[in-house]
Amino acid sequence: MIATDKFVFIHMHKTGGQSLGHIIERCIPSMQHIGYHYPYHLLPEEFSALPVIGTVRNPWDWYISWYAFNTRNAGNPVFFIVSDGFQADFKNTLTNLINLGSDSEQSQNYRRALIEVLPDSLDGNRGVGLTKDCILGMDTRQGYYSWLFHRMHGDINRSNVHIGRFENLQEEFISTLETLEIEEIDAIKSRFDETPRLNSSSHSHYSKYMDDELRDLIARKDSELIEKYGYVFEADDSDDKVVEFPNIQIGRKQDNFCKLSGKATNFLLLKSDVDLDFIKRKLAKIPERTWHGSGREQTYDVHKQTQALLLIHDADFRHFNPSYHDLYKDFRKELQPIFDFINQYFGGDGYIVRALFARLAGHGKIDPHTDGLFSLLKCHRIHIPIITNKQVVFSIGGEDRFLAEGEIWEINNATLHAVENGSDLDRIHLIVDWVPNATVRAEDRKPPAAAKPAAPAISATPSYNGRNVGRNEPCPCNSGKKFKQCHGAPH
Repeated sequence: MIATDKFVFIHMHKTGGQSLGHIIERCIPSMQHIGYHYPYHLLPEEFSALPVIGTVRNPWDWYISWYAFNTRNAGNPVFFIVSDGFQADFKNTLTNLINLGSDSEQSQNYRRALIEVLPDSLDGNRGVGLTKDCILGMDTRQGYYSWLFHRMHGDINRSNVHIGRFENLQEEFISTLETLEIEEIDAIKSRFDETPRLNSSSHSHYSKYMDDELRDLIARKDSELIEKYGYVFEADDSDDKVVEFPNIQIGRKQDNFCKLSGKATNFLLLKSDVDLDFIKRKLAKIPERTWHGSGREQTYDVHKQTQALLLIHDADFRHFNPSYHDLYKDFRKELQPIFDFINQYFGGDGYIVRALFARLAGHGKIDPHTDGLFSLLKCHRIHIPIITNKQVVFSIGGEDRFLAEGEIWEINNATLHAVENGSDLDRIHLIVDWVPNATVRAEDRKPPAAAKPAAPAISATPSYNGRNVGRNEPCPCNSGKKFKQCHGAPH
């Protein structure tokens, strides 16, 4: 938002606001920055009587521009949440955004997740321009763009509000300034010829990306703006090559990997009748000092109230050739049926890269966070509750769920997730990361740099490639293949 002695300019996202702001800064000496992407209701009282200038854009085009921009500048928490941690495809991401204010359970989950990550105020804001309170008060049948437009400009039917169309940005902005008799109009006209369009995103005509369902959804949800400003959906029938959006998943490897296999957003139940009695008996015999041997609670602040028993694990979170710890051998017999089920469920063309028991203390919590390393995002993250109770709540993407003992769940650890143990009792989960062979990159197969030695309490054994494994024996990665056909194969 910029205030001058003659008008106030509202910088609406993806409507040419940065270019207009740049021109105003250089041509009108009285200008004052009020705040980046500040809405009208934050305008200081001293400017409240001034005319307001804003810009509107064809809603179909706006959504495409918003998506294209955020695929190249993936720091927007709204984009992160509605894309399910960069897991959702183009259509689902935009559908989730358009419906963000609806009363559906999924939309409410997204709003709860956003409230966790958005700031309390816009002080110092240089990005999305939203706060927790914005989302707390968001309950609308309008599309996201319409909601944001009204939030930014206030009552657009006020007589002193001048909204120009983005499609005729220069002409309509200058026409408004002439109406307001702005003295610097000649300088502004000259500056337009010298100023390139700033902060623009690269994409083809919006109609190239939309199917009928997405087109009609925007037509319904943003109908008020469409009708008020005379917009229509225009199809581009040219044969021009479509500008592709970049792959937003980490690593940008086109391996068709999708968490939860595209069957769910946050939680996916794989099995519900696992016998855990033998595992519980062995865990009960583990000395307390062994639980603290991994250093997990010291290494990661978000896990400061957890301890772990490492079974298959590497400090560098490698994606290939995992290390097996001594404790794995003690639990191998009991874990094998679980590992076999996981391997079979995902089709067998992969392996377990990490496995550990994680204990969360009574009344402990794991704060909202996301996992950002390549291997953590390119794995199927499996949770098997071993010891738990109904006061343990797992939250993913704003959705809360109790995971019961004996169940096997895949969770979306790419998006915002947290755990809270409301009971006096410790909670213990078996966590398993299974990775498809298709996600292994050439650089993953290179010999890893020298790793730090494991903690003395559970010293690491050499990785299985360093063990004596017969070529015709089962591969220790539990893929179900012979060693010579899996991790013993030449690469």
